[in-house]
Amino acid sequence: MENAKCYAPQILVGTEGLPREQWLEYRRKGIGGSDAAAVLGISPFRTGRDLYYDKLKIVPFDDSESNWVAKKMGHLLEDLVAEIFHVKTGYRIYQIKKMFYHPVHTFMLADIDYFVELPGGRTAILEIKTTNYNAKDHWWSEDGQEIVPLNYEAQGRHYMAVMELNQVFFCCLLTDTHEVMIRSIDRDMAY
Repeated sequence: MENAKCYAPQILVGTEGLPREQWLEYRRKGIGGSDAAAVLGISPFRTGRDLYYDKLKIVPFDDSESNWVAKKMGHLLEDLVAEIFHVKTGYRIYQIKKMFYHPVHTFMLADIDYFVELPGGRTAILEIKTTNYNAKDHWWSEDGQEIVPLNYEAQGRHYMAVMELNQVFFCCLLTDTHEVMIRSIDRDMAY
């Protein structure tokens, strides 16, 4: 059942053409979706302390040496993976180049990769991911069910809360085999 809109997300800043350093400064104004896993202690990429130090500019989080190639590839392939999602699902996708925040919990930020237009005029979120074959198992449960890795699920749930939307899709390209995995999760309105 689709819930009636309770609120509308607010716009913090337009991101089109925003220089990276300014974009990072806006990100430091709150907790974004990619920060959610670190806050919950489930991020494989950074700790809560890393996040805290970065937000306060005590010690900027710098993983540029460890995985900069993978991050760059993910960024460069984002539009292609979104196009693959569109071709595989038939859903119209679009971008809104803005950083949003929750109107009540103003520390909650969202910088969404893409939005999805679903049948009936509903809107969902599309989060783009890239990985390699060795990490494919993270997208399957022990009993063979399709899942979203927990750190990405936290990101998606954060975005749904900020944007007051009820579904997020994840489209993940395995860069070495060209396999594509599409998963979705729905918002749990019981909480």
